Amino acid sequence: MRGLPITTSGEKSLLPSTTSLTEQDLLDTDFNPNSRKEHSWWKRNIKNIGLTLGLVLLLQHFVLSPNSGSDGGGLNLSSYEKGERKSTCQQADAIYPQTYNVSSLVVGEKERIIDWLAGAVRVNTETFDDFGKVGEDDRWDKFYKFTEYVEESFPLVHKHLKRTPLYTHAALYEWEGSDPSLKPLLLTGHSDTVPVLPDTRALWKHDPFAGYYDGEIIWGRGSSDDKSGLIGVLSAIELLLKSGKFQPTRTLLLGFGNDEEIAGNGALAISQHIEEKYGRDSIAILVDEGGGLEEAFGQTFAAPAIAEKGSYNIEIRVETKGGHSSVPPPHTGIGYIAQLIAALEAHPHEPYLPITSPLVNYITCAADEAPGIPKDLKKAANRLTDSLAKARSKGDGRYDHKALKAIQDWFVSGSVEDGTFQKGLGQAWVSTTQAVDIIHGGLKVNALPESVVAVVNQRINIASSIAELKQQFTDAIAPTARTLNLSIQAFGEPVNAEVEQAPSAGKVILAGTKIGLDPSPITPYTLDNAAWRIFSGTAKGVYATRPEAYLSEEEAKKEIITVPAVGTGNTDTRQYWNLTRNIYRFGWQNDRKKNHNNIHTVNEAIRADDFVEEIRWFLNFIVNVDEARDL
Repeated sequence: MRGLPITTSGEKSLLPSTTSLTEQDLLDTDFNPNSRKEHSWWKRNIKNIGLTLGLVLLLQHFVLSPNSGSDGGGLNLSSYEKGERKSTCQQADAIYPQTYNVSSLVVGEKERIIDWLAGAVRVNTETFDDFGKVGEDDRWDKFYKFTEYVEESFPLVHKHLKRTPLYTHAALYEWEGSDPSLKPLLLTGHSDTVPVLPDTRALWKHDPFAGYYDGEIIWGRGSSDDKSGLIGVLSAIELLLKSGKFQPTRTLLLGFGNDEEIAGNGALAISQHIEEKYGRDSIAILVDEGGGLEEAFGQTFAAPAIAEKGSYNIEIRVETKGGHSSVPPPHTGIGYIAQLIAALEAHPHEPYLPITSPLVNYITCAADEAPGIPKDLKKAANRLTDSLAKARSKGDGRYDHKALKAIQDWFVSGSVEDGTFQKGLGQAWVSTTQAVDIIHGGLKVNALPESVVAVVNQRINIASSIAELKQQFTDAIAPTARTLNLSIQAFGEPVNAEVEQAPSAGKVILAGTKIGLDPSPITPYTLDNAAWRIFSGTAKGVYATRPEAYLSEEEAKKEIITVPAVGTGNTDTRQYWNLTRNIYRFGWQNDRKKNHNNIHTVNEAIRADDFVEEIRWFLNFIVNVDEARDL
């Protein structure tokens, strides 16, 4: 799942050791201008003196502590002196490989690079939610062909790196470094893709599995998500090996899963193998698919997702009596579930932007660096930053709540009105989202359905949790169920007991379809973190040497700003939390405003020049990390 719209809403501590969601709820609930339903727990316990004391202590430690590297939600306030405003958007200096100019390795290789990706697209690796286990479901067998393709296309990789197959179609590659005391770098990706809906086949400009190159763009399923990531990494390693000039000091690991799109276990097998061999917290940095280059406010941002929203699928099942449709009740099971869905969609999750959200850092950086930021948004960002600096100097927790609310409101509505983002995108960045994606029931037109099911996909705001989501979901549909005289069993517990005890029209059962995933930990993103310095410094160096920078003096003067972001979807990184706290979900792509990319839909594509630049990014990052000694 590559290149999805990014969000920068988050709540967990930005310090090296993250706090639990419960502690952070105490920190952030007081700052919530909306008193959203997701924080009903705080409402029920506001009078608890012990929790109030805990709030004060947490404020002092996590927001106002002079020693915190993340004061004011990750803002760097150390640049404030005697009330004088200075930039809080501190950026790393550009970092270039000292060994030699690895960017030169892509020169003259564009045709081969295009062929590498186009060939990978031609191998159909669709996965479906109903796939069985590897070895039991023969639909997995097509992945053998993909493995053969990779082995044939990258002979030097397979000659010099150790390849360990895991979970049959996943794999770990190891390029052993000369210094085992250095933590390895881990680059990951996945070979599977989402399916091409047969009904949309005619809408594709080119056959989705032809890997067609039109002279500018490579078309096809997986061209962006995520064969560009997997093939991009392998291409970079193949070119390094071809040069004969690079031998790693730091071990380099490549982990490629085969079932990311269906939340499978390929990456889990890789993670377990790495932990068994290298240990917990053994990886210096992990880079996987995710955010990318963003154009906003007249400024280019490198926006790695340093965290991900959680996810949870909830099944609504309505059970009613069957019978002949010639004598129907007022509502069939389908009618009941339609009203429950309507009730759910009438109560969307309210937006919530806590002070500790990386989104705050994104906007305050934009206020300092982006020439096109709306004036009202810039004023709100500056007011918030100034008030946080004053709060820090005074040692109290008071700051401009209205300014924070103004930033939140801009993401919900202002970003649409001024054309910065498409409708709904900003809202998704600061909210838990819900989407009814599956519904089925009924087998025959003259038979009343006895069981009707809908499945709702939820993407959980980093400020929330699965537990909170379950409560909000139940609260949203319970009144309608009660009105319809339907009993409810929510996640194993009865809800409306009065209906349960009396004759009811039917039963509603709420259950999670899978275990679910709470929001991820947050990667540190201040300059005192070596990993962040190397990542952002590499971004600045690669951007400064992009082809456009040599075409005009105006382009050469432009600089990239690195800001933290949060992924709205989930990646294989969920399996690697035990290996490192430095996880960057990022690809050097910037096609969103060029009407390409189109992940998970028709006409998925990537510009060939952008793919070459992505490989150049990998080359520079690999060597910069290898040369670093402070990781």
